[in-house]
Amino acid sequence: MLTTYRTLIALALLKLPVLSHAAEPPAAGTAPEAVVSPAARALAWPTLEWKKGAPSPWARVESPTAVVGGKLYLFGGFTDTLAASNQLDVHDPVSDTWTRKQDMPTRVTHLNPALDGLTIWLAGGFKGKHPGPVTNEVWKYDVTADTWTAGPPLPEPRAGGGLEVVGRRLHYFGGYKSDRQTDSGDHWSLNLDGGKTWEREADLPTPRGHLSSAVLDGKLYALGGAHGHDKTQNDLNPCHRFDPATKKWTQIASLPDGRSHFESSTLIHQGRILIVGGRCNQSKPPRNVVGDLLEYDPKTDAWRIVGDLPVKVLSPSAAIIAGRLIVTGGGLNNPRPLTAATWIAPLPTQPVR
Repeated sequence: MLTTYRTLIALALLKLPVLSHAAEPPAAGTAPEAVVSPAARALAWPTLEWKKGAPSPWARVESPTAVVGGKLYLFGGFTDTLAASNQLDVHDPVSDTWTRKQDMPTRVTHLNPALDGLTIWLAGGFKGKHPGPVTNEVWKYDVTADTWTAGPPLPEPRAGGGLEVVGRRLHYFGGYKSDRQTDSGDHWSLNLDGGKTWEREADLPTPRGHLSSAVLDGKLYALGGAHGHDKTQNDLNPCHRFDPATKKWTQIASLPDGRSHFESSTLIHQGRILIVGGRCNQSKPPRNVVGDLLEYDPKTDAWRIVGDLPVKVLSPSAAIIAGRLIVTGGGLNNPRPLTAATWIAPLPTQPVR
């Protein structure tokens, strides 16, 4: 009888939700005390086997990151003096080598890339050495030709917003306004088939900057972020999903803690969203650097920790190529010292439920 009772308790624990919208997530902009339940760790991936790869050509943080043709593209980022770089470096995971490509036309940070075939778009950002002015410039990089071309500028200067391609439209949302502090909820889109001007879309429900984004199953995701930038930065946990068919945002399960600085390390893996590292400065206790891998399952509307990095890191660049997770660069504190280290680990071949 006692054995049966223990078995029932164990089964009940395994069915506990990690953190789901249905389980009354924290109010937008707040950070709960508990990160995950013990059941989340019980369901995590097998321990990853991390090995070092060739380091980035220089220690960098907040580098916009994209994957094209099985190669990892790193666009600029901050140097250890917090000066914006315009250097474009490409990592080939097959040969584990880095190659320098055509420099970006301007030195700019706090912008995110969006991929349209063999064209990588970049929009907005902070120009030059910190604290630099906010820009509305838009640039597109032709991977094949290794050339840069100006695109239609944003309606207003913005930095730290999300940029994604959904269907044949390029979406920009959130970010910071020209004073580098005021959060924006503005949402615009550009027709990629010859569009000359950005069009207004439904506003992001919770204005914020330093948010991350992803596209999964034809829908746009806005994840975490922070209120404010230069004067104060408070990491946030709300997450929203935009449906281009209905033109509406829906709030989904909040992050377990307010989190930002994971824009270049948000990935799609086996039908789920994977977040690598970042910062949780409103958690208890605050975490200026984070070392976990956090996964969102849209089918269950739940977050769970699935693994750990070899080191805690803020704003790294990350990618999944040929079944391996590659993490390079980032800040070891908030943000300095910076690192050039590259870490690589094979991922589980089957989804872990």
